Amino acid sequence: MKQSIYKTFARLQQKESVRKDVFLAATLPFTKKHKIGISSEGYPMFFIECTNTLHFSDINLEFISILFSRTCRLSESDSKQTENIYTIILLKTGNSDFQQYFIEIVCVVLEQLPESPSHEQLKKEIQKLIELFSRFNRPPRKTIQGLWAELFIIERAKVPEYLIQSWHTSPNDKFDFNDGYDKIEVKSTSTVRRMHSFSLEQLYPNQNSNLLVASVFVIQTGQGKNIFDLKDSICKRVQSLQLQFRLNDILSQTLGNDFDKVFDVYFDYQQALDTLAFYNFKNIPTISSDNIPEEINNIRFDCDLSHIISARSDEFISTESQLFKSIQI
Repeated sequence: MKQSIYKTFARLQQKESVRKDVFLAATLPFTKKHKIGISSEGYPMFFIECTNTLHFSDINLEFISILFSRTCRLSESDSKQTENIYTIILLKTGNSDFQQYFIEIVCVVLEQLPESPSHEQLKKEIQKLIELFSRFNRPPRKTIQGLWAELFIIERAKVPEYLIQSWHTSPNDKFDFNDGYDKIEVKSTSTVRRMHSFSLEQLYPNQNSNLLVASVFVIQTGQGKNIFDLKDSICKRVQSLQLQFRLNDILSQTLGNDFDKVFDVYFDYQQALDTLAFYNFKNIPTISSDNIPEEINNIRFDCDLSHIISARSDEFISTESQLFKSIQI
């Protein structure tokens, strides 16, 4: 549906407004009141019908602006014009990839709103958008390769919803997926050896937890799948709008100002599929904590898993771990 809404916006770009004070607009398929339109610069904008927003101050960020309580005249056809008071969410870039992403995210937010949202409901959802789009001028938290590998695990999971719920939200998290019981750490390599870097703590989960290490070869190619190809594939399987937003929210946190790069960075999907392997952490060589003085911290080392026996699915059939049951081993 998000793609069809972008096509609606593209059609608006082809039209010419007959008056400067009238915005070209179209009704969104999931609501009768909220509209998508086009600015005078040709950028996408959303018109949200909501009362009691007079006391809100306009918000102006690098990529988006939010304007409250604006009286707008909209033209949805050559003969039909309407006037109403709207909250406007406006994108401020002509980048087509960014425009598609903006339309998708705002639609996910609007679909969660009632037809006539209260000002508090609107404020809560708009705050989510502010936090998400404000991250695109911050440094990235992880490499594009590392993020692609994590999305790859989610994309091919049996229950992607559970992995999204368990996905890390902080750069200080020791493990990529943690449901409060068990853990999954994802390691990727772009070399010809299954060599990965570990912190010592990553191979010492808490006593009653199990840990799987996912290892995958992620090779950059001229064609293949990029991060947003994987994200779109995941969203087609995940019906929950809240989880779709969480997925995009973590992407924005992780990518930061690398966001505009990822659309042109592709990785070999079949190579990743052919080389994906899981390892029980107990089989991975590590350094005994008994041999490390208390004064030494932040120990990291590289470990070659090429000759380590990988975990088989039948080893985990009897497990009660919801996290392990959700992945495709």
